[in-house]
Amino acid sequence: MRTCLLIVGALTLVTTAAAAVSAPTSYSSLPDVAPTNHEVALSAFSTLVRRSVNQHGERTCVLLDRNVAQIPRTLHAASNAAKESLRSRAYEMTVRQRQDPGIHDGRVETEKLAADEILEFVGVVPASDNDEKEYLQGEQEMLSKECNVVPWAGVPHKLSIKESYGADSPGKLRLDSHDPFGSLASDEHQFNMDDPRQVDGEPQDEVRQLVHSGHPKNRIDMVLMGDGYTASEREKFFGDMQRLVDVYKESRESGIGVNGRWKDTAFKLYRDGTELRGVYTADPRAARKACKLTGPYACDFPSLIANDPYYGGLGGEFVISTSSNKSGTVVLRHEMFHSMGEAGEEYDGGQVYSGVNAERWSWSNPKWKHWLTDAEPREEQNVIRAQDYAWYNLANGPYKVKFDSDGQWQRWSLKISHSGVDQDDSMEVYLDGERLDWKSPGGMDRDFSEWFGDKGFSAGPHELEFRQGRAYDGRTPDEEKDRPIRQLCSVTLHEFAGEDRYRFDNSVISAYPTYDIRKRRTWRPSNEQCLMRNMTSVHLCSVCQEGLWLKLLNKMSLLDDVRVKCEKDELDSYTFNIKADLVPLGQFRENQSNRGRDERYEVRWYLNSTHQPEYDDKISLTNVKEGLWEIRAEFKTLEVRKDPQGLLKASKFFSVSRINCE
Repeated sequence: MRTCLLIVGALTLVTTAAAAVSAPTSYSSLPDVAPTNHEVALSAFSTLVRRSVNQHGERTCVLLDRNVAQIPRTLHAASNAAKESLRSRAYEMTVRQRQDPGIHDGRVETEKLAADEILEFVGVVPASDNDEKEYLQGEQEMLSKECNVVPWAGVPHKLSIKESYGADSPGKLRLDSHDPFGSLASDEHQFNMDDPRQVDGEPQDEVRQLVHSGHPKNRIDMVLMGDGYTASEREKFFGDMQRLVDVYKESRESGIGVNGRWKDTAFKLYRDGTELRGVYTADPRAARKACKLTGPYACDFPSLIANDPYYGGLGGEFVISTSSNKSGTVVLRHEMFHSMGEAGEEYDGGQVYSGVNAERWSWSNPKWKHWLTDAEPREEQNVIRAQDYAWYNLANGPYKVKFDSDGQWQRWSLKISHSGVDQDDSMEVYLDGERLDWKSPGGMDRDFSEWFGDKGFSAGPHELEFRQGRAYDGRTPDEEKDRPIRQLCSVTLHEFAGEDRYRFDNSVISAYPTYDIRKRRTWRPSNEQCLMRNMTSVHLCSVCQEGLWLKLLNKMSLLDDVRVKCEKDELDSYTFNIKADLVPLGQFRENQSNRGRDERYEVRWYLNSTHQPEYDDKISLTNVKEGLWEIRAEFKTLEVRKDPQGLLKASKFFSVSRINCE
């Protein structure tokens, strides 16, 4: 019998009254347990509903969202990703109701409500072909206890599982769904149960696997899903990606939306304005559905790739980037490491600094003490003078940034980001009235420029000025609207002590100050080497590199399997061979040119608890004896100095006996 870990009861996620709405303050959570057999995968489901109680005490529940997360190894990270999405949707929905009190839900008008609650049902079941059905059975029981009326799935009071998962081909499903902004819609679709990629006779998403390094059950799988690629741009998408696993999902319109309005695309990606910065999805459920097409275990880190030639992206449940030839990879690798390595930002002007690469409390005892260049911690000495995320259209006139110096520093650095400055005369930069040398990096995309000074500023006020150079010419209005404006995106200016007190050497690991949006200090490990600070870098600092190893190995084992082969001859004589399947790293990499610094496995074999030195560092053993065997493998790399959880080790007990021949 299948075990179901359904949480009995619903927990209040957000409680709202007619006059006020507040952000969520308490949340339901998955149980703090892991499967007894770590090879058993789980699926975590959650259902978000709004329960409205009218003046007669009738409780009406309206579906807001359903979510599912694959949990092949640990519960915590996957469940958090699911809940963060629901948490955000709940808050958006309640804020929208406050702004528009005329919104109503189903058949109960807002002004008749005595109270509204947002309820979340959470369940964990073993992953299988029937896991959704199993969860929905539990969900149905919860709804029957908590609600009098459930206006979806075509019937009140219950969810019709037979309609949702019927055996007929094709099957019918009528779903009355309620979106977070108050509209009730009904849709009837024809599902081909023999081919889940056929819906209403239309072809669905296409998956191509480009790199295969083992079963996804014990691998970290990245999936890139395109948005804004029409049917005619299908091959353009696969040409743009060339990554691990690509999911092609056709869109009716090309490109992404701007000014907070999305196009008719697969995942409805859009920018808040026209600035080349954040890119958001308005349809995360479609992305989750596409992610599932890759199969069980195969979508650990999903990414959405916008069919847009310019800079933009976001981290979170989905890593979002664009297909830009120049900046797409720059953004993708930065945002991907936020998810894969759980690292925080290192650049100045942010709001949240956390993770393996951020020390929030004291430079004297950093998390990366075992990586320090010096025997004792020291703080590198600098100060931030100007920090301005301008997002300013230079066509509107000069932009000035004023700052003061105390005259006590020896060097300075000015960094800016910009877009639309494709020619050397596109932009002019002045410091205290003197024009600085500048050459365009080429192209219209967002890019970065930097200046250094080997003398500090004099004490007193100073001024930076940015001007548009030669205006665009020779462009039609239609051409003009498709190119980025000449924009000053951001400005950061620091002063530094001399090299003896602030080291520019990127190989140094120390405590380097980072300044948040309020100019409060935290500390990072290196100067400008790490791509978490310098997005044009292609390297992680040693601290982040170690964090990445440990984070990924926390989700998998270095040992795939141990196989025992038994052969019996005509004289009833038995021969036993053993083959260990290690994740192909170190000396077992297929392409040794990809082998890291001093990267190798140490492999030890034990028979009945006695070390068998003749088999050291081997993974194939022939003609071995019967008994209780153990393999112990340890991965060695200079990129990991501290492994407190023993994640670089793997072991397994197994028996070798004549039973293996049966």
